[in-house]
Amino acid sequence: MRRGKWLALVVVMALFLAGCGGDSDESPTDSAGASEATAAPEPTTAPDEDSAAPEDGGDSAAADGDSEQSSTAESGASEEDSSPADAPEESGAVESDAEESDEDEEEVVELMATARGVTADTITLGVAITDVTVFADVGDILARYQPLVDATNAAGGINGRQVEIITEQWDILDSVAFEAACVALTEDNEVFLVLGFMPAGWGSIFCYIDLNETIVINTSDLDQQDLDMSDGRLITTRPYQFGSLLAGLELLRPELEGARVVIYGASVDGRIETAEELLRSFGAEIVEVTRQQVGGEDLIAAEAEIDIHVERWRTRNPDWIINVDGAVAGSLQGLVRAGLTDWNIVTPANDAPSNNAMGADLSLFSNLIATGEPGAEELAAQGLYGIPECFDIINAATDQGLGTSGKAEDAQAGTAIEVCAAWDVFVALATAAGPNLTPESFLQAGYNLGTFPMTGSPSGSLAPDKPWVSNAQPALFVYDAELDAFVPR
Repeated sequence: MRRGKWLALVVVMALFLAGCGGDSDESPTDSAGASEATAAPEPTTAPDEDSAAPEDGGDSAAADGDSEQSSTAESGASEEDSSPADAPEESGAVESDAEESDEDEEEVVELMATARGVTADTITLGVAITDVTVFADVGDILARYQPLVDATNAAGGINGRQVEIITEQWDILDSVAFEAACVALTEDNEVFLVLGFMPAGWGSIFCYIDLNETIVINTSDLDQQDLDMSDGRLITTRPYQFGSLLAGLELLRPELEGARVVIYGASVDGRIETAEELLRSFGAEIVEVTRQQVGGEDLIAAEAEIDIHVERWRTRNPDWIINVDGAVAGSLQGLVRAGLTDWNIVTPANDAPSNNAMGADLSLFSNLIATGEPGAEELAAQGLYGIPECFDIINAATDQGLGTSGKAEDAQAGTAIEVCAAWDVFVALATAAGPNLTPESFLQAGYNLGTFPMTGSPSGSLAPDKPWVSNAQPALFVYDAELDAFVPR
């Protein structure tokens, strides 16, 4: 397990960032990210002729074929009337064309069945879920996928194919079970791709995206090391959490200029260095950069380490503590133990569970600022971005009662929105890939598609340099103790 396992355990709670974040006072508008995604750079290589399929799948192709055959028959009848002697030869030409057309159709069907997990009739997907109930009650995530599958199949499937899913779930603390689930889905059942929640930064995701070259549509944040090994096969529905943090720091720039700053995190993928460079460009004085060293396999040692860090921070007398990743939960608890709750603190997660996962009382902090996107509950109450429809489909098939808790933050609602978002991404890209569905045509279709609807976000888009699909607008939030939620600042 990598040194960042502590980060992986705590960053799991950022699962609720997009779905369970702070409430929004007004309807968010399409972000700058959405417009940029629309004009995403073209891929460096053109798609294979076989992989590039029309966006409307087989319907348009079938319609063109019908039109061509109809006009050919009409043309043949007209010529037969005017030149009877030529009729037999013309008839033979029509029969020859028909035979060639039949051969073409047979070739297309054969090609459509060549991808792993894709036959002429079905697409088999894997659903892989990390059980995080040790942190929060997220409900039965697996049960939410089948109603979406049923709704898609009832509407005709994906370009005429029906969709089937195979599910796997494991406890977050059981890395052996994680590996076994990967083998079951990719090697034993040979699924086309995998949807689900797998924590960022766990080396085990290597089994899917690299070892078995399987596309993963993840609902967790991204990790640079995972991206580096993915060759484009790792997609996330989430806004890029670290990108949202950097955008939030830009919004805080006037307050950070000339300030004394401590930077804290566990990441080894360059996030700490990137944040440091940005803050120095503001004119901030970086009084210390602290990287967590002790992994989560030893919680007592991890708490002892953060206590040492916090006492050293006390001697530096900082104005701000900038947390760059999921290690924030440990630092907040350490600050509470030390009674240092009056400092200005920035967290990259705008939901309570991600920040109090180690037991910190968030109400003690005088200025706890979170970066992120508008919360799912408020968006659902406003009927925005397909959230009510998502809840309706799942609630009609289960007894989960999504969207009825009345809570300012609802982990079950948030994770349900993520499930619908992941399904939206699959349906949009698979449909746009057309009848010849392969991993290559699937990704290429996403790059060519521009923006498309995605539950919980103003829009979605994918590009070779933008593997996070959400185009949500980053903002700043503060903790409201009465609501036990983060609200717009």
